[in-house]
This record gives sequence, C-alpha cells and structure tokens, in this order.
Amino acid sequence: MAAHPEDHEEGGIMKVSVIDLGFNSVKMVNYDVRKDGSYLAYQQEGVKVKLGEGLTKAGYLKGEPVERTIEALKLFRDVIGFDSIRHVLPVATSAVRDAVNKADFLRLVRDQTGFQFKVLTGQEEAFYSYVGALESTCVPTSLFFDLGGGSLEMVYTENYSIKKVRSYPLGALRLSQRYSENGVFSKKAYGKMEDHILDVLPEKKELGMSIDTTLVGVGGTLRAIARYEQELSDYELDKIHNYRLDYPSVSAIARELYRMDADELAEAKAIGSNRVDTIVAGSTIISLLMQKLGFDKIVVSARGLREGILSAFLRDAKTFYSGSISSERAKAHVTFACQVEPLSQYAFSLVRPLVSSGLMREKERVILSHALKQMSDLPSVTNLSNLFHLIIDEDNAFLTHREQLILALAIVHTKKEKTVDWLFARYRSILEPQNMRSIEKISACIVLSTILERSKAMARLSISGKKVGIRILQGKQPVPAMLVADALRNFERAFNVAVSCQVNNAPKGQPASVRVIA
Repeated sequence: MAAHPEDHEEGGIMKVSVIDLGFNSVKMVNYDVRKDGSYLAYQQEGVKVKLGEGLTKAGYLKGEPVERTIEALKLFRDVIGFDSIRHVLPVATSAVRDAVNKADFLRLVRDQTGFQFKVLTGQEEAFYSYVGALESTCVPTSLFFDLGGGSLEMVYTENYSIKKVRSYPLGALRLSQRYSENGVFSKKAYGKMEDHILDVLPEKKELGMSIDTTLVGVGGTLRAIARYEQELSDYELDKIHNYRLDYPSVSAIARELYRMDADELAEAKAIGSNRVDTIVAGSTIISLLMQKLGFDKIVVSARGLREGILSAFLRDAKTFYSGSISSERAKAHVTFACQVEPLSQYAFSLVRPLVSSGLMREKERVILSHALKQMSDLPSVTNLSNLFHLIIDEDNAFLTHREQLILALAIVHTKKEKTVDWLFARYRSILEPQNMRSIEKISACIVLSTILERSKAMARLSISGKKVGIRILQGKQPVPAMLVADALRNFERAFNVAVSCQVNNAPKGQPASVRVIA
C-alpha cells in the first residue's frame, strides 16, 4: 500500500476522499482506510450539476452549469476540511475531457475551490472503472462497461488480461439532450436514438470475445434498473452488488420506462426525480448493448470508477499522481485482489477427501472457504439476527446472492439451527429447497475445521460408500474429543453417513477413540 503509517490516525484509520466530476453529476465519497488496505465508505454526497448541459451543441462548458459545479465543489471542500481529510483525489471525466474551454474551467475550479482535478482520458476512465468493478466481482473473462452521463466505456478481458478498451459518446444524459424534450421522447425521436445507439455500438466480431465471456456493468442507470426489477419481484434481499439481470427483463423494463411519463418515473422509488431525464436513454443503451452483443445476462457491480481510483492510489500513489494507469497495472490490481483465500492445511485435510469422494460439491467447498475467512473477521455478536445481517451486508466478489445467503446461514447454523429455519423461510424466493442440505454440510465442516485449526491438528479420512472413518492426529494443542464427538453427530446428519472417529494422543482423562452412533 502506498500510504505511510503516519497517514493513519489513532486506531489505524486513514481518511481519503474521492471526487468524481462527470457529465451529469459530481459525487464525493469519503472512505476510512485501514492499515491492511481494506476500506469502507462512510459518507457519500452527490449533486446533479449537469455540467455537460449544452456541451454537445457548442463544445463549451456553459456559465450556469459551471456555477452549479463550483458551488457543489465548495460544499465538498467544507465537508472535507471539517472532517480533516488529508488525501483528496479529484477526477473529471467526459464533460471536462470533451470541452473546448477545459483549461479555463480547471483554472477557475482551482482558484475558487482549491481542487486540482486530474482529467481522465477515455481509456483511463475505462481502466479505473474496470479495476473498481472487477476487484469486487472477480470475473476473469468479461466484457465490462461503465455507463455514465456523457460516455460509455468498455473493457474486454480474458483471464484478467485486458484485450480491448473502447470509449463511445453514448452517455445517458448526452443522448437525452439530443433526442428528448426534458426526458420525454416522441416515438420518432426514440426510434432515431435506437438506430444511433446500434450504429455506434461495436459489432461482436470487432471485440473478438470468447464464448464464456460474462457481461459486467456499473453506473447509476444499471443500478436503478436492478432496483426496479427487485421492487417488481418483491426481492427479499436488500443488495444490488453482484445481482444478476437477464436480457428479457432488461428489455421489458427499458420498454416500460419509455412508455412512462415524467411523473410516473419520478414516483418509481428505484428511479426517483434525479434520474427522470436520463433513465429512458440509459436503459435503452444497456438493452441494445445486450441485444447486439448477444448477452443473456448481466452482473451488476455497485463499485466502479471511484473505488478504482482509491485502489490505484492506495497501491501506488506516485504513479496515480504523476502518470496514467496501464493495462498491465490494471490487470495487476485486479488479479491481486481476486486471489482466492486458500483453506488452511487443517481444514483442507478434512475437506479435500469429501470433495474427491463426491460427498461435498466444489461450490460448497468454495463457500466454506469464504465462510471460514469471514468468520475470522467478524466481531463478537450474540444476537443472531444481527450476526446474519453483518455477514450478508459484506460484498463478496466470488459468490452470487444465493451463495452468500448459504454462507451466512451456514455460519448462523453453527450457533442455532432454529434461527436458520426462520431465515431460510424468509428468503425462500431466492433459495432452493436443496440449499438447506448445503447449509448443514458447510456448517458441520465449519465446526470441525475450527476445532482442527485451533488444535493445529490434521485429519485423515477413509470413505467407503456411506461410511466415513476419521482419524485426527494430535496437533500442537490437545484435541477436545468430546467436542469432536458432538460435532460429528451434526456431520453425520448433514452428510447422511455413519462416522467412526479416532483421536490420537488425546489429553489425559479423555478417550483416545471417539465412536459416534447416528
């Protein structure tokens, strides 16, 4: 990490602010950064300044949008100063990048607010957005896009290696200003906009995509579409990151939004008044992108440009300030963040034979690995409902929403089974009935793995049909044989097997061989 120890305040926290000045809005996100490089946003502010208003016709940033922007930046400056934030990272994208009077605008902003903006090229914007999104979704082969108010950035990767980078003038506000009257489209204008979008978007062969490519997207329009679908379907989980949308749903929502008037759009909780004049154009861009490039699903990332900026700064501050991000550096950021946390040797000794024999699926092993890692970071909580929400609120780059529910319920199951029954029923529209068995198996393995880890003891398994023999070798700490016996009863029920277990070199007064009868 680039920041020095003295940058962190007492308690190991460093404060960093990222300011993102776009075509439609300016946003400020303030982060607490821990010494290990992990971070958490604790304040987010956004102002719809419409800096790019009229830019497409004249090429100049105009007086009123500039004044609105400077007023918003003065507010941000006061917030940052009041919070004593030492590290401020202001970046500007398409509106400033495309403006004829860019230099005059940047000078005015610096003189009146003190902010020295870094103007990103289209390629840099794509790279930083890609880093922010892919560090938190970890899709090796993907077509990533970031839809903003002024432009559409796209990055195609294979095994995290960047192959193609493209930037297109297809921003949601840019097209709304060109084809609509205050966000309302005539049938003729909407048709012209569709033709324009399809004409500008690349052909599938131009990108040379692999057949296993996953579409990953960021941006306010995509998040709004996801929220809108969740509202329509009464989706129980209050979570957008890593949500999956299919093409028929995106296409239907885009058509429905086009047919709604401004008041109806504003009344939709997922849309709101701030997005009335951009949601129709934005949803149409996403729908036609999926149609033209043949994607039937899209992964929604709640993280993008701002998180990518922060990550790049934390890894290498000098390069962030003095140079531009390269495809090699972007790949390095993502591959580092997407390293899979391995099981400890003790847990591995238990789990590997279960997977090899088919008693445990590979995906269950992956969820178990993440569960053990997450448990090590959890605070001590006695209220199981609070524990569940602490776990589920964490964004997991590798797991779907259903898999994250399985993980959270498996951890809660180690504490109290009845609570899991209630929570499982609450999220039944997301979970499948067979997921309960996975929860029970992962829970049983969590308990046994924790005993092995704390005892520093290895397990040796012999598996024959429905019979499992377990020999636990004495580790650095005594193995609590009675705790093992209790854990194995749950193991038997979860895996539907008969278990015999021997604990070698058990402490004095405890049996050397533990027999468990179902």
